[in-house]
Amino acid sequence: MTSPRESSPDVSIIVVNFKGGDALEACLVSLFHDQSKANREIWVVDNDSADDSPAVIERLVATQSGVDWMASPENVGYAAGVDLALPRCRGRYVAVLNMDTVIESGWLDPLVEYLDTHHKAAAASPLITVADGSAINAAGQWIHQTGLGFNRALGRPLDAVGDMPFSVAGIHGAAFMVRRHLLEQIGGMDSGGFLYHEDVNLSWLLRLMGYELACVPRARVRHDYFLSMHAEKLALLERNREAMLRAYLTPETRRKLWGWRSLTECMLWIYAGMRGPTFLRAKHRARKWVQAQTELIERRRQLAESLRARTDQEVLAAMTRRYPIGQLMALAGERGTPRRPLS
Repeated sequence: MTSPRESSPDVSIIVVNFKGGDALEACLVSLFHDQSKANREIWVVDNDSADDSPAVIERLVATQSGVDWMASPENVGYAAGVDLALPRCRGRYVAVLNMDTVIESGWLDPLVEYLDTHHKAAAASPLITVADGSAINAAGQWIHQTGLGFNRALGRPLDAVGDMPFSVAGIHGAAFMVRRHLLEQIGGMDSGGFLYHEDVNLSWLLRLMGYELACVPRARVRHDYFLSMHAEKLALLERNREAMLRAYLTPETRRKLWGWRSLTECMLWIYAGMRGPTFLRAKHRARKWVQAQTELIERRRQLAESLRARTDQEVLAAMTRRYPIGQLMALAGERGTPRRPLS
């Protein structure tokens, strides 16, 4: 561990790693060479990686000041990895990065400037591009009223969203910045789901608390991304989506959304059937998990109600009832082994 820094940083950056290898090294090197004016500290959390990641982290951290790392004794998932570092963060803002991202120099300053001047905004995402910077990976998220999350502007040219910040329904988990005091107020990110859907969950809760979310295009982060689905990912996405809806929506609202929820369920079961038995079993596993998590969901419901500043209808007004057909068709057409199975 490096010695504590004397001055308080503007931003605490958290990078959660699991078997990141070369991708993690590229991420950290880009952060070390960043020319942002904002003062920052960096925390790297390794989720019990069995590859050479710990050695890579140790070697890189030894060359830098203002960088610390911690090793989890087990893989606790993405949200819990963020939460491990949160008590040690001292910045006004917390920026979270996937291990397979590479920042473009100066990325912090537009995000800090935006949150400094827009006090109703709880969090903001940079413009996330694909790995070579040629197109958009995500300009925030579209969030469906049934809890599905989709990359906003996926595949579109960089100039499609302009240069000015704009409101989004959800931040994107690959790269975002959030006010530290708000993240602490909600007890950190919701770690109950282990992996996937954390960004939708956080976005929904922050909106329920009365805050806004934005994308700031002048801040750029590149992401080694490929639209893909595997059975375990579907199981995690589905269980976490349903648990979130049960925790954050009142029973009356869930009844009012019955038609849309049924349509989404029907589409997902058809999709699972198209992908085969492993996907059907994954969808069934997700349902059984939710049924067994009544205590966890109830604790989350009580937290949400204690923080509520908006009605469900006000929160849902920022969401969409449209399904992004292009992304759905791409996933429906996927065959064979996914590019990134969970391992």
